[in-house]
Amino acid sequence: MNKQGQMFMLNLLLLVMVIMVMVALMPALNEVLNIVQQSDSLNCNGYVYNGDATHALSYNSSLTSNSMACLAIKLYLPYILLAVLIGGVAKLLAGRGFGGGDVGGY
Repeated sequence: MNKQGQMFMLNLLLLVMVIMVMVALMPALNEVLNIVQQSDSLNCNGYVYNGDATHALSYNSSLTSNSMACLAIKLYLPYILLAVLIGGVAKLLAGRGFGGGDVGGY
């Protein structure tokens, strides 16, 4: 039996499943992050509530704003997606090096 090929295919299947779950969870995470950007929370510059810039929850320049926290919130989803992809590819390729011994630590 080709254990190295089997582990590669299993890891590939797990990576695809994790990516599918991440894609499914992104809209929910985006909604939570939008709640945090509203003027009653962080009051992030440039935030528009449901396309209505005059809404009370859109950005209000008369209130204080934490620009570093807003920047971190805007970068949250891309960094999580990037971490999942890098970790998944690293796990996928873990058993392909040096051709000897255990396959990926299993």
